[in-house]
Amino acid sequence: MKSVTIDLNKDQMAEQVSSSVCSVCMNSRPKYEWNRDFTFSELHAATQGFSAKNFLSEGGFGSVYKGEMYGQKIAVKQHMYASHKGDKEFKSEVDALSKARHKNVVMLLGSCSEGNQRLLVYEYVCNGSLDQHLYKHSRRPLSWKDRVKVANGAAKGLLYLHENNIIHRDMTPNNILLTHDYEVLLGDFGLARFVEEDSSYSTECVGNYAYCAPEYAESGKVSFKTDVYSFGVVLLQLITGMSTTDKRLGGKSLVAWAIPLVKEGKCQAYIDGRMMNSHDCQQLYWICRLAGNCIKRDPQKRLNMNTVVKALSHIAEGCGCNTVQKDHTLAMPGCSKSKCDIPGSSESEGGNGNQG
Repeated sequence: MKSVTIDLNKDQMAEQVSSSVCSVCMNSRPKYEWNRDFTFSELHAATQGFSAKNFLSEGGFGSVYKGEMYGQKIAVKQHMYASHKGDKEFKSEVDALSKARHKNVVMLLGSCSEGNQRLLVYEYVCNGSLDQHLYKHSRRPLSWKDRVKVANGAAKGLLYLHENNIIHRDMTPNNILLTHDYEVLLGDFGLARFVEEDSSYSTECVGNYAYCAPEYAESGKVSFKTDVYSFGVVLLQLITGMSTTDKRLGGKSLVAWAIPLVKEGKCQAYIDGRMMNSHDCQQLYWICRLAGNCIKRDPQKRLNMNTVVKALSHIAEGCGCNTVQKDHTLAMPGCSKSKCDIPGSSESEGGNGNQG
């Protein structure tokens, strides 16, 4: 696997991030100039000694704590496997990821590599992760409008990564962070890797198996299309409000449970019951079909993220339009066509994008 450097100038970085502010809590995004090495004492002070009251979450690669520095809220992740990674590799990953700047991608502000300590410093996102708002234990279920907005934002962030040759490898609801306005920022790049365009590589399957594409789980083959598969699982969760271990699945995986319903067009059969009277039926139908074409077993028959983003944008707008990929057309509601031919669907099995 070759490393690929992202070459973004400062004007591009500034324009893509824009200094947005949450309208509810007024938390603002940091300026793009943040990209530095931190000392452990700085981060220890910023998090009040990594105190329990500042604890945010526990991930597969370490604990995350809220902090504040120079008036800017930050999130500090302690890398529990730091001792197993060489300084050169750690620094190389940090340098590469710190160049990624997009309104739907969490900003990596810097790192700390001091003694045995390996810490990553990210911008703080004010409203937690999607999993805290989606499942039945959430205090207030996400509205259908907000679910479509979240799907759009996550897709755009993932497309940006793919366009810059980054595979996320851990696209799950707990890595989709939200503001109170339900703007999306993709986070947790502990598994992210650079690849050459149109290439794939093999590695040990890590992360949550429920989101792993078949080729990744079975043989460790990773490509842009493995992210597309994971995103398809997330779409199913946005529709159903289910976790991947929900008892209603009867011991099946969410994908195995949903595929027959998707094929038969029975979208209403698995809509989150909390939204039964508030969702848009046309949008539900097209998002169901879109999800079905992201979770195809054959990676060559999955959509690429460029097509997914275009489709979701049109679905959100509810306007008549065509999304074209090579010689395949995705006709959306409002078009003169009466049927939707999604690339890679049962009607158009040949759909295959190069970049995904």
